Amino acid sequence: MRHAFVNLRSVALAISIVTLLLAGCDRRTETAGSKGSAAGGDALPAGLALTEPPAGVKDVAAVRAEAKAGDEVVLRGRVGGSLSPFVEGRASFQLVDASLKACGEGTPMDNCKTPWDYCCDDPKDLAAHSASVQVVGPDGRPLRAGLQGFAGLKPLSTVTVKGVVAKPSSSGALVVNATGIYVSG
Repeated sequence: MRHAFVNLRSVALAISIVTLLLAGCDRRTETAGSKGSAAGGDALPAGLALTEPPAGVKDVAAVRAEAKAGDEVVLRGRVGGSLSPFVEGRASFQLVDASLKACGEGTPMDNCKTPWDYCCDDPKDLAAHSASVQVVGPDGRPLRAGLQGFAGLKPLSTVTVKGVVAKPSSSGALVVNATGIYVSG
């Protein structure tokens, strides 16, 4: 079990590194008149929170298998895949295919305090069934705004994301630039 946990941590670290690399080193400073969130970050785009799920939804695994950079996609999954599925200070989170079970959902770890980390799943399966979701600004970088709590978004939330597949990284991670997010649970 310890070996699986170490591999899971390696997969989660790799996904986090890819997300941070995509975020880049943003040294812009806020000016007194700039629009930002209450914490001094970027404002999320109007209309990002969808009131109804978009049509044409596919699971994360199906999108990973079919989509290529520039494709418009609609995918559904659950927020998770690591101890911290939200990237602190960035409009980015990890999404896991609904076919994978979080810890405690028919797994031996019924009393797991962090079931959203999916530590009970094989790290290779987790990587093959995960995507990074980000909201980017005009410069193509993830906005400096946290998404945890946005429209009720939290670990293990079931989410439908509408967006465009970003250019793949060398790690082969699926990254989706979200234009709409619907939280259903």
